[in-house]
Amino acid sequence: MKAKILTSVALLACSGSLFAQTLATVNGQKIDSSVIDAQVAAFRAENSSAEDSPQLRRALLNQEITHTVVAQEVKRLKLDRSAEFKDMLAKLRAEAEKSGDDKKPSFKTVWQAVEYGLNGRAYALHIAKTQPVSEQDAKAAYDNISGFYKGTQEVQLGEILTDKEDNAKKAVADLKAKKGFDAVLKQYSLNDHTKQTGKPDGYVPLKDLEQGVPPLYQAVKDLKKGEFTATPLKNGDFYGVYYVNDRREVKVPSFDEMKEQLTGDLQAERIDRAVGALLDKADIKPAE
Repeated sequence: MKAKILTSVALLACSGSLFAQTLATVNGQKIDSSVIDAQVAAFRAENSSAEDSPQLRRALLNQEITHTVVAQEVKRLKLDRSAEFKDMLAKLRAEAEKSGDDKKPSFKTVWQAVEYGLNGRAYALHIAKTQPVSEQDAKAAYDNISGFYKGTQEVQLGEILTDKEDNAKKAVADLKAKKGFDAVLKQYSLNDHTKQTGKPDGYVPLKDLEQGVPPLYQAVKDLKKGEFTATPLKNGDFYGVYYVNDRREVKVPSFDEMKEQLTGDLQAERIDRAVGALLDKADIKPAE
């Protein structure tokens, strides 16, 4: 239901207006169309190729709704009254005044983004403090990962990507004729990066392919080192021929090596869930 409300609200922001209008209210707080207009202008000023599109406005409005509910929660919890919050706000304001940025027409929009950033940081620290990730939590996550990959393999894949099926078939024929993969890659592939580097980058666990790209997994799971897909794989308007440059056992790093990353990932998940809960319980209404 909440997703439908957000979609309905976002549709109201899909085009600019000469007159400011209320796009939505979030727990009684209005979000004005002029705010989204200013954000569109600021975004396009930094991204010259960006267009003022319904998709951009929809994304900015949904972002504004999220920032609003977080700001409201920060105020409710009085996190913005902490000495650290006030000091940082004052410091950033002084820097803006010193540089003259506060005199620029876009400063209101820029400063709003600054405040949103501080609110987000304050709320994230609050969640980290009230919902900390323990070493036991991190170890449980590690055990899940190590168990998932135990006894499995990863492959180093080369990819010849073409937009014509005939070229993909020709690439397969050349590989069958014992032509080197690098030479066939450079002749047929559309990917300039791989054409220059030749050899594939990195390894991908077969378990990841199985979950994320099942057709590719089925095509390469039984291939040995030096073998390739005899039938091109179609993906949208493109065709891919895949070559197994190497395969080896997956080696999961030790817990000590992964502890910091896992703790950060788990904490980020808790922060995301907390923000999601704020959105779920928020009273978000499209303009009448």
